[in-house]
Amino acid sequence: MDLQAIKTFLTLADLKRLSLCAEQLCLTKSAVSARIKQLEEQLNQQLFRRSNEGMDLTPAGRQFYQHAMALQQRWQRAKRELVPREGNARWLRLGAHPSLATDLLFKWGSALNRQDPGLILHLEADYSSEIVRQVSAGAVDIGLIFVADTTAGLVVEQAGEDRLLMVANGATALAQVSADNYLYIDWGWGYNAAHSERLPQLQSGRLSCGFAGPGLPWLLENGGAAYLPERQVSALLKSGTLTRVEDAPEFKRPIFVTYARDALDAALLQLALDTLAEVIDSAHPPH
Repeated sequence: MDLQAIKTFLTLADLKRLSLCAEQLCLTKSAVSARIKQLEEQLNQQLFRRSNEGMDLTPAGRQFYQHAMALQQRWQRAKRELVPREGNARWLRLGAHPSLATDLLFKWGSALNRQDPGLILHLEADYSSEIVRQVSAGAVDIGLIFVADTTAGLVVEQAGEDRLLMVANGATALAQVSADNYLYIDWGWGYNAAHSERLPQLQSGRLSCGFAGPGLPWLLENGGAAYLPERQVSALLKSGTLTRVEDAPEFKRPIFVTYARDALDAALLQLALDTLAEVIDSAHPPH
């Protein structure tokens, strides 16, 4: 079966529009249509039908989607397995949302490196949807994400939970925090709605950030207040470098791990998951 046709099928299934699919794959719309037609003829099934929303999968298309993902994942893994390398070295690619990469992904990779110094490791940071796409495509083995995306047919499990605290460079009470000295960090849709409901006076401040990475350096350099994960600020709170705004509400955000169901090296997958659990456990101080 033509792997380029498989890639085209998966891309169109995700984007739902011929024009977007063609643009992403650097093809013409007629080339995309030809690849899909070739697949449909080989399978003797209609895979897509047009709707008001674009190109939707038929029941046969939805069934084939899982097989197509598995084929693409196996191809990517096969290419990695055939890369010449010495001894019996194993390969593991880990991905994480940028807000989880600086500490959790780094500590996770470091712990695995200590356990198996011969392990070939690749670390990747991107937004949750892109990490899910890469795991689906077989380009990443395990992803650490904020969104429980089950649409790609992957295993998705909760790996932990972030406790988001309002911390400040000086302020100890919510009355001392204003829209002028508050850094709004976009922690995603669920958080945004809860923040808007509980802290409407801080929803439209002059400072905002699309992800958490610059949040801590900003507070240390410029002062002010922001919501940051407890795992990231606990040592700074203990040392007095930052203070907790005690009467500000807390928010919680689950952390998910995602991976393909049919890992080629089940023992390595389990080692990585066990190590991740230990890293997340140690990153969250006891209350």
